[in-house]
Amino acid sequence: MRITHAHQSVAFALAAILTSFCSRGVASDTPSATFNSQTGQVVLTSGPLELTIQTQGRINPRGLRDRASGQVFADRDYTWGHNEAPKMEGPPTMEALPDGGRRVALSGRLNNIVVEQIFTALADPPGAILEEITLRNPSDKPIDASSFRCGFVKQVRQGETWAPDAQIVRFCPVPYRRETNGQMQEFPLKEVVQHGVTFGGWMEPQQPTPIWGAEGWVWTMGDRTFLIAKHNPDGMEWSLMAPCVRGQDTGIRFAGAGQWKYGHPEGLTQLKAGAAYRFGPTLIQAVQGDWKQAYYAYRRWVESHGCRTPAGYNPPVHWNELYDNEFYPRACALGGQFFGTGGKGFCPEYYEANKKLQNEFYTLELMKGEAAKAKELGCEALYMDPGWEVGPSRQIWDAQRLGPMESFVKMAREEYGLKVSLWCSLGGVPPTIGDPSACPPEARTLDKDGKPVEFLTCFASPAFLDTKAKELIALARCGAAFFMFDSNQYSGPCHDRTHGHEIPSTREEHARALLELARRVKKEYPNVLIEAHDFVTGPCGIHYTPTYYGYARPHSFDCLWGHEFMWNSMDDLLSRRAVSLYYYNLAYSIPLYLHVGLKTDNEQALVFWWYASTCRHLGVGGKHPNPAVWEAQKKAMRTYLPLKRFFTQGAFYGLDEMTHAHTLADQRECVLNCFNLDDAPATKEVRFRPADIGLPAGKVEVEGALPRTDGDEIVLQMPLAARGHQLVRVKSRP
Repeated sequence: MRITHAHQSVAFALAAILTSFCSRGVASDTPSATFNSQTGQVVLTSGPLELTIQTQGRINPRGLRDRASGQVFADRDYTWGHNEAPKMEGPPTMEALPDGGRRVALSGRLNNIVVEQIFTALADPPGAILEEITLRNPSDKPIDASSFRCGFVKQVRQGETWAPDAQIVRFCPVPYRRETNGQMQEFPLKEVVQHGVTFGGWMEPQQPTPIWGAEGWVWTMGDRTFLIAKHNPDGMEWSLMAPCVRGQDTGIRFAGAGQWKYGHPEGLTQLKAGAAYRFGPTLIQAVQGDWKQAYYAYRRWVESHGCRTPAGYNPPVHWNELYDNEFYPRACALGGQFFGTGGKGFCPEYYEANKKLQNEFYTLELMKGEAAKAKELGCEALYMDPGWEVGPSRQIWDAQRLGPMESFVKMAREEYGLKVSLWCSLGGVPPTIGDPSACPPEARTLDKDGKPVEFLTCFASPAFLDTKAKELIALARCGAAFFMFDSNQYSGPCHDRTHGHEIPSTREEHARALLELARRVKKEYPNVLIEAHDFVTGPCGIHYTPTYYGYARPHSFDCLWGHEFMWNSMDDLLSRRAVSLYYYNLAYSIPLYLHVGLKTDNEQALVFWWYASTCRHLGVGGKHPNPAVWEAQKKAMRTYLPLKRFFTQGAFYGLDEMTHAHTLADQRECVLNCFNLDDAPATKEVRFRPADIGLPAGKVEVEGALPRTDGDEIVLQMPLAARGHQLVRVKSRP
């Protein structure tokens, strides 16, 4: 559609105003917006980032480049899926923001949907533009918008000829440049076209897809990087990249919006009559430096949305009784004996046998023995894993075996100096199968024929939420300091119309129910800490839900699960699987919680220090049979506790995978952790500028290594034992 004469007159007037505004000697890094009414072209800049939008007839943001380097990010028409671009409805609306930013709003019609697209050139940080997209249904009938896809396009191949950037530009996801399976995830840009990816949920087969999704993407070109990131406070949404084929040209679609992974965000699946869906904003930022600087930029952005370590965060160091307690392995064997791999439905005999195990291996005296170990090591809380409750999936303290909970909490505090923390199996998984009577019958999951599904509880049902909130609040009233939300996976759809959810129920409804459960507990006991496993995959090692999802809501959870690196913690580290936690900390300051097995540790306390350095809430367990290792771990704890605030509240900086800094800006000081995973001693040279670890420029004092200077760099030579660790303190001089 061409711009009408009426629209042209408005556009000319607007262009004159903007031309006058933008010609007042504005500095080059100040956001600007210009509109050429004759060509219909809008140019929006923030620092070196320049966006060009064609608005003559249709919405077409087709040009995106870094003016400082000349690097072009988007060079083809914006794609709107299988549809033509939305027809413009009126001229672009431009606005100068109070903070110095500039905003351009576009509105158009895409078939029977109104598309609103807003671009904001940010004043802070410079070089960043936000993209926001809203879909509106102006009709009186619902519209299925699940096929909607849009995004910028960068050409990477013409016919069989690859563009140079296809190989030169490399990309990695945020926050797992190294995946939790240990593999590095950095590829040439052409990989998006050549190979798809897979995803999966709880106990579901892997699903192949040509669409790549992550919380953010970093494109690296030498010393310049390009960050593309998504944040949706109301739904599960990812930043997407996918092949885009037009005739002989093959491009990569990025930024924009669309569904991924079983149809997230789910609010897009059906636009009700007169309703709208607003996607989460996309951050598009040109960053000076390598991929790590882009990770830091991402972290600053999500922290600005409330996804950050809480002020004063001081979680107790846990001692987990599971590692020395025979109950859990015997319960696992018992579950295998009764249920095998397929499950046989509800089995009362299993629960009777499980109760006998609890009576033998989960007693008050045994817990006192674990508390004594916790005190000897220097832990601050006794974490009670499976066995403290009256039965699987029942968050009810077993007073018959352990005595009244108030008395137990008092004993732990007065005799051992410990708080009490509790594992909570909300839904139940094999081998500790959920007891179907743990919630009222009204909470059961119903299949499409209206029949109860064996073992499964619908978390989105009022009966589940009411029951679990009541039980958890009672435990908090008795003195529980921490709850782990485990066995919280989405196990399938529910068709019970009395629950008030969609039919069938969805993954996001399941996740919102977990957030509501945390809210109810925290509203009554705000100081109780709550850890949340992945809202969709629960206790398995797959990370599914976006890290940021739900965290910044009032009375939400306090920390996330550090994956399943609890079972063989040394092997997880040496295999580099647990090195994924290093990358997580570069991108997020949302705390991770993890308990690790100290029986796999060595005389250098390598396991202890690695997970202390990468998990803001640390848990340990299992007394090592070698007295020398146990003494080394006690020494490590004596060092850790006085420095605990660095690890729980400090800003995390990475010099490399094996060198971590934890910095307290208010103290102008940091703790450096340096690791050696090789099986031979090594001397490592560590180089950094104070700014690299969050300290002001100038001279520093170093404790734990002999420093020298090389220009503006500080150089440390650190001898490291085989599979060892060295701790160094660095403090800025006033």
